[in-house]
Amino acid sequence: MFKVASSGWEKLDKEILRMKEGSQVSALLSVEVVPAQENIDLQKELKNASTSMADLCEFEIDIHEDHGALNCQKLLEDGFSDMLKDAINRINSLGTLFVAGFQAEIYRDQDLIMIMFGDSYNATVIYPHESGKKLEVMQLEFTI
Repeated sequence: MFKVASSGWEKLDKEILRMKEGSQVSALLSVEVVPAQENIDLQKELKNASTSMADLCEFEIDIHEDHGALNCQKLLEDGFSDMLKDAINRINSLGTLFVAGFQAEIYRDQDLIMIMFGDSYNATVIYPHESGKKLEVMQLEFTI
């Protein structure tokens, strides 16, 4: 089971709330997965993963020959880090799939305010500085 190192992730959630400015904030999340073992029914395992995360978000399945993706869009009432941590933990804990990577976009109404990408071990987040004159880059780690 992976745990999120709290300090950087708390800052991420605070930055999302800062940029929210009283508007609706939504997240687009795409989690790319690969089989953790040979000879598994990838479609069945993606469906199991999607079902196990139904309380987080309604994930759509995108399947390819040797990998798949779980995609969702969700309005955020508060931060994003718990949702991301839970999704990665649940997929990896199934034992049949492994998170190869993820991409996320955070929007305030129709405006892109943050991009994020990474894998089961770390994440890179890019978002505007408070001054609006430069971009901030934050490196975050998932810890065991």
